[in-house]
Amino acid sequence: MGSDIHSPAPQAGKSVTTTSTTYMDHGGFRFAVLSLENSGRHPVTMCPASLAGFEAALGSLDLAGVDAVAVTGHGPVFCAGADLKVMTEATTLDQAEDVARQGHAALGRLATLSVPTFAFINGVALGGGLELALHADYRTVADSARALGFPEVRLGLIPGWGGIPRTMALLGLDLAARLVVTDSLAGRTLSSQAASEMGLVDRRLPEDGFLQASLDFAVGILSGTDSDTAHVDRSKERKPSGAVAGFSALDTIRKKLDARLHGAAPAPYRALELIAAAARAPRGTMKQEAEIRAFGELLLSDEARASIYAFQLTQSMAKKPTGRPAVETLPVRSVGVIGAGLMASQLALIFAQKLRVPVRITDLSQERIDSALVWIGAQLDSLVTGGRLTADGADAVRALITGGTDKTVFADSDVVIEAVFEELDLKRAVFAEIESLIRPDALLLTNTSSLSIEAMGAALNHPERLIGFHFFNPVAVLPLVEIVSSSRTDEATLATAFELARLLQKTGVLVKDTAGFVVNRLLTRLMGEVLSLIDDGGDPDVVDHALEPLGLPMTPLQLLQYIGPSVQLHICEAMNRAYPVRFGVSRSLTAVVAAGLPGYLDNDGGISPAAAALLPLAQPMDPRQVRANVLAALAEEVTAMLEESIVAGPEEIDLCMILGANYPFHTGGLTPLLDREAGTAFHPRMRVPVSAVR
Repeated sequence: MGSDIHSPAPQAGKSVTTTSTTYMDHGGFRFAVLSLENSGRHPVTMCPASLAGFEAALGSLDLAGVDAVAVTGHGPVFCAGADLKVMTEATTLDQAEDVARQGHAALGRLATLSVPTFAFINGVALGGGLELALHADYRTVADSARALGFPEVRLGLIPGWGGIPRTMALLGLDLAARLVVTDSLAGRTLSSQAASEMGLVDRRLPEDGFLQASLDFAVGILSGTDSDTAHVDRSKERKPSGAVAGFSALDTIRKKLDARLHGAAPAPYRALELIAAAARAPRGTMKQEAEIRAFGELLLSDEARASIYAFQLTQSMAKKPTGRPAVETLPVRSVGVIGAGLMASQLALIFAQKLRVPVRITDLSQERIDSALVWIGAQLDSLVTGGRLTADGADAVRALITGGTDKTVFADSDVVIEAVFEELDLKRAVFAEIESLIRPDALLLTNTSSLSIEAMGAALNHPERLIGFHFFNPVAVLPLVEIVSSSRTDEATLATAFELARLLQKTGVLVKDTAGFVVNRLLTRLMGEVLSLIDDGGDPDVVDHALEPLGLPMTPLQLLQYIGPSVQLHICEAMNRAYPVRFGVSRSLTAVVAAGLPGYLDNDGGISPAAAALLPLAQPMDPRQVRANVLAALAEEVTAMLEESIVAGPEEIDLCMILGANYPFHTGGLTPLLDREAGTAFHPRMRVPVSAVR
């Protein structure tokens, strides 16, 4: 071992990733090992000061005295990418392009060293962190590394530090497009095993003794004695991007983007353009300036600002939810589920799978119980088939879930949650019966989507232990739980609800006890405006597709078909009773339900003849006006919700729409979208002057 050399210390009060250099002798070779570390509580990320420190560390190396250079990190993180907070401080195109240009300069210095270079990926390597690793000649990865990938496109950006051409050269067009665009938009990353099998890294090694094993690998490369030289040679001799045959994969991805986003998010399209350019360019000739310009323009776009805001929101508020009391929580050692329908079955499965505690289901009919258990078993089998659960793990979860018609089994349950039909009197009756059977300290949870918690618990002996715990369908996919407390809910109950959401790997958001809470209130307002236009003779096809340029997950009528017209009508009626001025009850929806139709659409997504027969004669409509009307209504509703203190602020509304309504990051949830499309000012500082990107 030799002496350590450290890059300059960060300024006081700031947490900046630094680079230290250690000279090490191993297996007859001398290595310069650069270590990325952050002395603060923040993960290893790269800001301008970090990049400058890394480049300075490379520049100070005694290359004449070493055989190779390696870069590694500490703990569970190699490098989590660029510092998003610092990046978004850019307000001009020159400043935005400099973010990419500085990364190219620093990482390019590594790529041009005169000795072999290695990246020892000890943990998470995302975005700029993975780009850094790709600038090395060879890569090892710890088997514990849980995430490698390019999140940039989901954040409204593109990999701006050479990641696209280097991934193209290493893996070819198809896999590069998958990693940079498809996986990014889906929020997927690679495990260490997947990265190794793909060829993104050269060797997967145990976490225990990872540095020493990586040095052993490097010695094998340097001495020519590595036992797996064929694989390593393939990584050294890059696949020439010009040899990639055809661009059908890019065309397929572009068509899927059009169907999903309708051009609303520019980043994936720019990424595809750069991938195509890299595939066409002779090896090593792709111009950096095209990538730098694309990155700079995207960084200043409204969509990127909204996406980065959405990412930071989902990260920070999941860890530190607003409104959680600082009191001791109650234990959850067993759970009861009232009901055996689809929602109740989903709840039983997630409680057993995540908490690994006994879960008991009750219903009026043993036949319904048996059907629920069969459904749960099929879901577990599917998880095993998909490799997301072992057979033993599935059997363990299956054994935890039991069911029957006898509600006295809830006597020792710590938590009982109901998932029966959305009728206040029915839920009151259920809780009145259950309260006499359970312990005084057991919690009562309701999965109501809009009913009053206060009214539901009015006749209870212990209303302080009742709380709303509203999941979203499908429960396994959508991460939101709306936590609804009444004036009588005590702090221990509220704190336990937040803790329960965390244990279930959900994000709990505290909302006020009002009709519709957040997500259903906003979606119903949107649906109400759309149906009102159709009721008044607006062309239903034009009205339904008018919001497509916003890139929302579904059209309104597709969403209604998914929810079910009778359920949607029930919600509309409840919202009309609570807010009769702003929420109406659609004539056409009432007719659709009365006719027993599954919705307004046929199997091809057009208006069905049966539904069309129930509608007034269609009149031409300007989709831009439809869009303006709907957005104005949503802006009005958000304003009303903030005035009523339904949630702590616009951030909670956005979090609910991202996690509960599956709104994509480029919308920022909802309020940033309303800022730029409806002319509101929920987040006025998020915008960049238009002149900045010209």
